[in-house]
Amino acid sequence: MLVYGDGFRFSVKEPAGWSGDTENAVKFNANVVLHEAGRPQNSPTGLIRVSLNEKTDENIAEDMAADMHEYVEQNPKVRFKDLAIKHPSYKSLAKAFYESGEFYEYVAYVNPGPKSKFLFSISMNTGKAEASEKELTAFKSTLESLTLY
Repeated sequence: MLVYGDGFRFSVKEPAGWSGDTENAVKFNANVVLHEAGRPQNSPTGLIRVSLNEKTDENIAEDMAADMHEYVEQNPKVRFKDLAIKHPSYKSLAKAFYESGEFYEYVAYVNPGPKSKFLFSISMNTGKAEASEKELTAFKSTLESLTLY
């Protein structure tokens, strides 16, 4: 799937059983959202959000740390778990943000490199339950498929 806007163009592969949507992505503060089959179009669960944002530096670990700090400010009980998901060509970092039985948010940053002024942000909310193997596979394949042009 090709996604483009003012000054950018990237591709993302739709995972099996998911469909891409650029028209409604703005409702979720994203450039494209991927909906899991059988879920309502407006549901925040069963949804992978992909955003392309201008970056300020090359340090995605610092960006992730800032997001983690913000979550702790809002919810001191939040926990974090590293995810073994990597982009094949770009620097990437992925974590689960969660409070057991309350919420699970999967967050990743993908940096196409110093020649790019953009940074990908990928997120998936699975509600009060941990992501299923199917959901994690979809999240992983989405991250791995991102290509900036």
